[in-house]
Amino acid sequence: MNNDCASSGRRMAACVGLLLLPLVLGGCVWQAAQFWVAGEQVELRETDADERPAPDDKPKLLILAIDGIDRHLLYRMLEEGRLPELAKLLGGTGDEFPNAYFERSMVSVLPSSTAVSWATTVTGKTPAEHGVAGNEYFVRETGEYAAPVPVTISNAVQVLKIYTEGYANDLLEVPTVYERMREDDPGVRVWVGMHQFYSGADRLILTDRTAMLEAFESYFQEHVLSRLTGAETLSLFRELDEEVVENMDDLMESEPAADVITIYMPGLDHYAHIADRDPDESRVEYLEKAIEPMMKSLRETLEETGALDDRYVLLTSDHGHTRVTHDDRHSLGIDGDGEPAQVLEKAGFTLRPFELEVDNDVFFDSVLAYQGALAYVYVADRSTCASGETPCDWSEPARNQDIEAVAEAFWDNNESGDLVPEMRDTLDMVLVRTRASAAGDGDVFEVYLGDGRTQRLADYLAEHPHPNYVQMPERMQALASGKHGDRAGDVILVAHNGDRDRADERFYFASPYQSWHGSPSHRDSDIPLIVAHRDHSTDEIRQRVDAVLKGEASQRLIGELILRLRAGEATPADGR
Repeated sequence: MNNDCASSGRRMAACVGLLLLPLVLGGCVWQAAQFWVAGEQVELRETDADERPAPDDKPKLLILAIDGIDRHLLYRMLEEGRLPELAKLLGGTGDEFPNAYFERSMVSVLPSSTAVSWATTVTGKTPAEHGVAGNEYFVRETGEYAAPVPVTISNAVQVLKIYTEGYANDLLEVPTVYERMREDDPGVRVWVGMHQFYSGADRLILTDRTAMLEAFESYFQEHVLSRLTGAETLSLFRELDEEVVENMDDLMESEPAADVITIYMPGLDHYAHIADRDPDESRVEYLEKAIEPMMKSLRETLEETGALDDRYVLLTSDHGHTRVTHDDRHSLGIDGDGEPAQVLEKAGFTLRPFELEVDNDVFFDSVLAYQGALAYVYVADRSTCASGETPCDWSEPARNQDIEAVAEAFWDNNESGDLVPEMRDTLDMVLVRTRASAAGDGDVFEVYLGDGRTQRLADYLAEHPHPNYVQMPERMQALASGKHGDRAGDVILVAHNGDRDRADERFYFASPYQSWHGSPSHRDSDIPLIVAHRDHSTDEIRQRVDAVLKGEASQRLIGELILRLRAGEATPADGR
């Protein structure tokens, strides 16, 4: 790297962009160039603050969406006084928070990963309802392979389209909380900073580099990060978040702040994935060196402009992080020998290519989609394509015999290693679909025990305790039981990951990384929910939060809480 690239964070990020651009495939080059020169914000709808129907006396909201931080680490740092600037934004003084409530039981959806988790928060619905089943997934009825956060797909097209064409928004099958707010309050003003889901917002505030990095997350480290020092890497990711906060600050200084402001910060998650150390250490470093200065700047702007007046601050995240081993043995990837694809192929299945789009005449009777600690396997009704020459009819549900063939192949190989020796004892469980998602009653998935036998997940866990796992049966229901529950596949592979205490005994579905997530473990699943308001005591805020949660720690209720806080009500939305 030349001296110009290393001389400053901003120059370095630009140089990284130049390194990335030649990697963009096919027709994506022009889209990449368009995004690279995009402005700091996008007007999503015509709004005029002077033409609002009536003065707005409802509480305002600031939603801080920090990707990749679990509540145990964040709460400990706040309560030890190690994040004083974030504490001040939450109305705290040192390690005391008289105007903030720290909820201590919230659990993410399953899989505990970015796309499905944020879709749940921003809609207030379960994955089986909102339709975003994971970081990547297959839609049977349309044949679309969706990859809002690609793991096996290295093409950047769909990630760039998140911000240029609303790609992730279009994957949602239900309205966002912003759209639902607007039903009752058409004049509500909403700004969203860099979040994947922003339907119903007035403005999208951008940073011109985040999408590039996310597009190549699955192999970015090999092409670029090997050329950077550790300090340069942190600086690179810090600048991604800094630009969003700076652009939001500039906007608030130029005009009255929006009623609802969401700021999404992905840098911590990116850094934890690739830093060569325990993810707790890398995230502590990022919080102290990157998030803290940003929170100081944001707080000062809010105070100077009066934008903190009667404004709730709600902080949450999508998942935690688990240390894994960065090598081919523990990475259950897509290239070479010893990978899940070989199990399917040796069992007689033809796998869909790992590409975003494939030609209509390409034959495949199985699909793989990766979620970190989990993987989805989709199976065709092979009676519709028995010749192996014409495409399968994927609009038909899989037959039990085809599902069982896949489940048996993975289960037996996990026991014996007969098909793919390298994958022996890499799986904790093989979950198999036993009923249609739309039925709405009973368990959709059960644990496969071999030779066609299955057992209810709750019963299996009672007989085989997994103390690291949290609410797995209930979260599986939220994922698979509902109108769009079939997007979670026909067989779910659960890697030995969240159930293992040692990093060298954990496996994950992705290319090699330093840490991953997606498992049912507390480490991956326990997420923060902090609500603060400078005019309300902790007890008053707790009452408002408890009125919505009612003892249930489901992530979908964060969306309902956002709606009720904005409405100035303490009861959950009535069934909407």
